[in-house]
Amino acid sequence: MFVVVPEASQKPRPAPGSGSEAERPSRRPVGRLRVRLPRPSAPLALLLVLAALSGLAWSVASAPLTGPDEANHVAYAQLLAETGSGPSSTQGAGPYSTQLDTALQALNLGPIVGHQEGRPSWSRLSAVSRQLDALPPAARKNGTGPNAVANNPPLYYALEAVAYRLSPDGSLLARLWVMRLVSVVMFVVTVGLTWLIAKELFAATWLRVLATGLVALQPKLAFLCSTVNPDVLLITLSTAFTLAALRLLRRGPSPGRVAALALAAGLAPLTHGRGFFVVPVAVLVLVIVAIRARPPLREALRLGALAAGIVLACVAVAFLYTRSHAAGAFGGEVGRAAEQRFNLNQFASYVFQFYFGPLPSLQALGPPYGWRQVFIETFYGTFGSLEVNFGPRIYDALQVGSAVGLALLGACVVRRWDAVRRAWPVVMVLAALVACNLFLLHISAYRDLQVGGDPLITGRYLLPCVAVWAVAVAWVARSLPRTLGPALAGGLLACFALLDVGALALTAERFLG
Repeated sequence: MFVVVPEASQKPRPAPGSGSEAERPSRRPVGRLRVRLPRPSAPLALLLVLAALSGLAWSVASAPLTGPDEANHVAYAQLLAETGSGPSSTQGAGPYSTQLDTALQALNLGPIVGHQEGRPSWSRLSAVSRQLDALPPAARKNGTGPNAVANNPPLYYALEAVAYRLSPDGSLLARLWVMRLVSVVMFVVTVGLTWLIAKELFAATWLRVLATGLVALQPKLAFLCSTVNPDVLLITLSTAFTLAALRLLRRGPSPGRVAALALAAGLAPLTHGRGFFVVPVAVLVLVIVAIRARPPLREALRLGALAAGIVLACVAVAFLYTRSHAAGAFGGEVGRAAEQRFNLNQFASYVFQFYFGPLPSLQALGPPYGWRQVFIETFYGTFGSLEVNFGPRIYDALQVGSAVGLALLGACVVRRWDAVRRAWPVVMVLAALVACNLFLLHISAYRDLQVGGDPLITGRYLLPCVAVWAVAVAWVARSLPRTLGPALAGGLLACFALLDVGALALTAERFLG
């Protein structure tokens, strides 16, 4: 928002003997406009700096190419930057370019993935750097596939390809760090968007600080946003979508607000197939706004066409691009899972056992993997390539804390039911974001388990709803007695700061020790 401040009008003095002022037109403007950009509040500025420093620290502590599937994501972006085209999912000269594969092997970055005892060969860094610099340009362009992430849409990789090309240092390792810095910037943007979401919902500054601080200090989010991974952009876009939805619900329809909602909803599936979870929520938001605002039919059709056009254009680009580079359905894990048959009874059995454990009367589907692994261990922890973890007692404490928080949320909903009912559009949309994300993840995991694959659902896939989680915690703190709410907020922020620092130390010891 721009603030326009007119300066005081000043009339020019008439020259001697030139007559009265009223008879002479002024040659100077009556007033000038001064444009003043809004300044972020001190708490927000502090949180943004905190997020930036945390992201930078994580980008250094975690060795390059050791994040979740990071080597594959880097290979995709490198090929796109070098040739203008992404890799194939079924054919090619190899998943990694000669340059990238040399770095993975010579620095021992590839062999240690998943092995806690392994360490990078930092003593060979200078020699390997010279070896990488001596490779011909063709050694950067031959990672054509097959690449396991070639099914992913191109938006995130295109941004990383730009960073790769604009890196002031052309060495591979420098480019890898610049690509990670793009993810750090997205992390900072996510934190800023969370503040704006909290500002829409809470008047008290301490509640905004609590919600935004939880996102800035969430250790799994900070770690993920220090790596090259399209999930980072998906988290930023889903957070932007949440903000756009809240503003549309609270302020009413306008072409700009509808376009913002539709753009976030369209760019999410252009980033990853899992981004489709926001599309039905966008439809829900538009339906609620139409019911409440009751715009004229022509205006409603015009806004609906605007939203549909933006979303369909983004989806079409994603579909056409990935269709030309990958076999099978579009959308990464979501697309591959959609190719399997669906059995409703079997799906219901899988979901029941995921949340309540195996039963003798029900056939187990896949490994013993359930809600604790997803909502506790891999949502709050599990760094590197799944091999860096907190101790069991930390996860037990997080599980107890999460259970208490969930119980408090339910109790506050019952106690403040009138307020919840009055805010039903906001509550419905925030709940729908979580429900649609979980439903899509469970559908994808179930269909992948049918063919004996991995469970295909992990805690980082919940992070697109991290802002919803944070504002839910802040709302619980708001609903408690005045003496307890701020104390809970301070205690939670302190605990998550310790978690973030502890996780950073574990990761640094893993890769730098």
